[in-house]
Amino acid sequence: MIKVAISGSINRFLEGVNYLAEEQPLEEITDDEDQEETRPQLPEEPITAKVSRGIIVVKGEVARVLHEAGHYGTLKGEEELALEPEEALLLVRRKRIQVLDRKGEELDFSVLLQMLSKRHPRLWTQYLVYSDLRSRGYVVRTGYGKGLWFRVYPRGAKLNEVTAKYFVCAISEGSPLKVAELEKLSRLALRNRKRLMLAVLDRQGEATYYLVSPADITAAK
Repeated sequence: MIKVAISGSINRFLEGVNYLAEEQPLEEITDDEDQEETRPQLPEEPITAKVSRGIIVVKGEVARVLHEAGHYGTLKGEEELALEPEEALLLVRRKRIQVLDRKGEELDFSVLLQMLSKRHPRLWTQYLVYSDLRSRGYVVRTGYGKGLWFRVYPRGAKLNEVTAKYFVCAISEGSPLKVAELEKLSRLALRNRKRLMLAVLDRQGEATYYLVSPADITAAK
């Protein structure tokens, strides 16, 4: 099985495997005031969330408010919201929620990260990319299939009315990536009429984004 590593130029990384990569600058995006006015306003005080079987859950009327205000989590019924690990971490960092353990003690960011990473070994990388995309104003949801971590929608998107524009796969600089895996992800994106984007994290945790376009290839078996 051929493996390739991200280091230095992404074009050198992809040279010889019949994929084209183009660095994609993601412009800083500010919130649109008109769109923000149509969304529910979150309480000033942090919302209480609890750990349930390793999942961060918000219950009560505020669950739907949090979901609709920022497209966070998955609603289970009218008054229960299950958050993805990276969503919970971001909301804790932004002081939008406070997470309590079974004893009712608050878990700070570092403790929560350590706890959730036991079930999600690549959570830190996942969180860094998720946080960066959200900070730029994009609507971000969890991915579609193994390896495609996120679906990225345009700013201010209404999820019931538009589809995601990108599938995003995150990798760390210097980490190996199988050509066959890259081919699989690219074809999955094409089948779903999405564009595949690689988010490459450097050693400082900064992300650079690359659009990947497949040429006519046969992956090494």
